[in-house]
Amino acid sequence: MTGSDVKQASNAAADGFDYDSIEPGHYDRVFARRAGVQSKWHHLKFAHIRAQMPVAARHVDIGCGPGTFIATLDGRIESTGIDIAPAQVDYAQAIHGSARKRFRTAGAAGLPFEDGSFDVATCIELVEHLTPAECHDLLTEARRVIAPGGVLSLTTPDYGGAWPALEWAVNRLGGVSYEDQHITHFTPSSLGSMLEGAGFEDVRVERYQFMAPFFAALGWRLADRVARLEPRWLTRRFGFLLFATARLGG
Repeated sequence: MTGSDVKQASNAAADGFDYDSIEPGHYDRVFARRAGVQSKWHHLKFAHIRAQMPVAARHVDIGCGPGTFIATLDGRIESTGIDIAPAQVDYAQAIHGSARKRFRTAGAAGLPFEDGSFDVATCIELVEHLTPAECHDLLTEARRVIAPGGVLSLTTPDYGGAWPALEWAVNRLGGVSYEDQHITHFTPSSLGSMLEGAGFEDVRVERYQFMAPFFAALGWRLADRVARLEPRWLTRRFGFLLFATARLGG
């Protein structure tokens, strides 16, 4: 269930971005080319999220799109990707589907799983595409399908930090504009409050992903080196994205 498609389904912005114009598998191909800033951005982002995930877990990726993140996971993790866009799900199942990596379509009404079905849920740059009410409903559903003691990992742009300057530059110089796509702007405090309001406990929000991806324009390995050397205090203060973890008591 991608945030873009939920937004479209709910008519949150009738004159907004046409998400049907995104070809199935587009972001998968961006990731796979392993060259350029955009590809490195996703590689470093996924690596950060994977590092927080346990192995041998039951996992659901909410808003899986073409299945790119699930395709990068350890084979001991049993993953289910869910998305509201049938074309993206069909692509994901055809390219990345296996006995332990499954993909399915869901409607906007809720997640089609029993209570406590998963140990880990991921929600990668989805909530910024939803209204606050839709975010609350989605996170409440995510809480329902996570088993006691399980964890939600969530990422979104940080509108309380350096992200607005980057978005301004991308909107004017890049090939995509986020002005119509991002309709809820989270800060560390507002994201934490949203997760707590949905019933999660032990909520932690930090900034990450700073300048390292941009060095991919000079060299793929150089960007990895910068990512290792960037001081954590720098990324935690100026990082463009928010990374939140929240647990379900039990």
